[in-house]
Amino acid sequence: MKSSEQTKSLSSESQKQDTRSKDRVSIGEKLALGSGYLPVFLGNAAINSIALPFYQMTMHMNPALLGGVLSLPRVWDAVSDPVMGYVSDNAHTRWGRRRPFIFIGAILQAFAFGAIWMAPEAWSDTYKAIYLAIALIVFYSFYTVFSVPLMGLTYEMTPDYKERTNVTAYAGLFNKVGEIGYSFLFPLACLACFGSVITGVRVIGWGTGLIFFGIVGILPALFVKERYYTQISDKQKSVRFWSSLGDSFKNKAFVILIGLTICQVLAGMLASSTDYYLIVYYMFDGDIAEGSKWKGYLSVGYAIIGVISIFPVNYLANRLGKRVTLSMIFGLVFLGAAGKWIFYTPGNPWKILLDPLLCGPIWTALNVLMPSMLADVCDDDELRHGQRREGMFGSIFSWIQKAGFSLSMLGMGIALSFSGFDASLGGAQSPESILTLRLFLSVSTAVWSGAAILLLFFYPLTQKRAYEIRDALETRRGTV
Repeated sequence: MKSSEQTKSLSSESQKQDTRSKDRVSIGEKLALGSGYLPVFLGNAAINSIALPFYQMTMHMNPALLGGVLSLPRVWDAVSDPVMGYVSDNAHTRWGRRRPFIFIGAILQAFAFGAIWMAPEAWSDTYKAIYLAIALIVFYSFYTVFSVPLMGLTYEMTPDYKERTNVTAYAGLFNKVGEIGYSFLFPLACLACFGSVITGVRVIGWGTGLIFFGIVGILPALFVKERYYTQISDKQKSVRFWSSLGDSFKNKAFVILIGLTICQVLAGMLASSTDYYLIVYYMFDGDIAEGSKWKGYLSVGYAIIGVISIFPVNYLANRLGKRVTLSMIFGLVFLGAAGKWIFYTPGNPWKILLDPLLCGPIWTALNVLMPSMLADVCDDDELRHGQRREGMFGSIFSWIQKAGFSLSMLGMGIALSFSGFDASLGGAQSPESILTLRLFLSVSTAVWSGAAILLLFFYPLTQKRAYEIRDALETRRGTV
């Protein structure tokens, strides 16, 4: 499908052009698309935030058994996510190839989320585990039906390099809204007005499911247009599953983005909740209540910095390019790794709020720039293979991200075990244990950020190259 005329570098004059008016996406569509990322975030984060205190602390389920059940859906996702990407790429309906699945998936996941919290208290741990495992697999199946096509739709919103970042900035905004609010779900369920925590969790669970997974979830299906559907998908041949999956991993830019995500997952495994343990057992001598309060302040600080960072990240990406901007922000994280060695020490606790200033913007950058960069990858893939396969790329990326949430829980246990941490000692942890936890927190952050900067050095899709690819595509198949 590829010829020398299509792949050679074209004139750089197109790089100087501003975003064409027809490539701009309306504020309404951006908001509708971005709103879909609120249930996407909650689907990853809200389960663990409610399941741990509900099934383990309230329903007294064996913690090891619960941990195994919570990690089970990631195995199923490894199959369901790519299959859903394949189905979405090949779908042909009067409403498009993404929107029908988003609509149906949103409704089904809403009811499935509510059902997760309905296991009877009187059941044994075994029956609770079986029920929860089935409920989670059903929920994540419907969540995949919703989220994978949504990611594909995101990559298709506009063919313009800069406008793609403007679009994904709205997804990042709603992601941050979810980050601020999800930690309050279980505390809300504990309010006295519900009579019991179990009743409260079920009310909050069904409310969250119907409102955020259902009503908010269908907005992208109702108010977002599918740009590529009539121009391309009705004309292209069926996407083959195995060849498409293999071609994805032959794309250098995509492999580098996957590498960045794996670095993020590994860093999360080694440092997950380590800051929490250092705050409680090192800074506040085992005072869980006081330490938890300051952990809350830290989380709010990260959320606030995340929201504030959206505009400058978007601005810098459109001025300097996505690769350069992401490299600069990873440089901040590298400084933050050294800062963590200073911030998480006894003394003035307010200094931990300096941590979000250095390490907070990277999470916004990843939420905003990575989807935009994946959209550029889809253009590169079309130039090479002549097909739009956003669903396949999105599904692979989605599974790796979701696996990271599960692995972070495993990593926390590894770090604590390796350090020799003993909760029964309270604030009297051994110096060796504290030192090991501090090293896990600082070194993993430094290695992650350093590896990311090195990977980005080899990332091939610069702003100039992205516009060259677009010119070649439009020469071959016209504009969209």
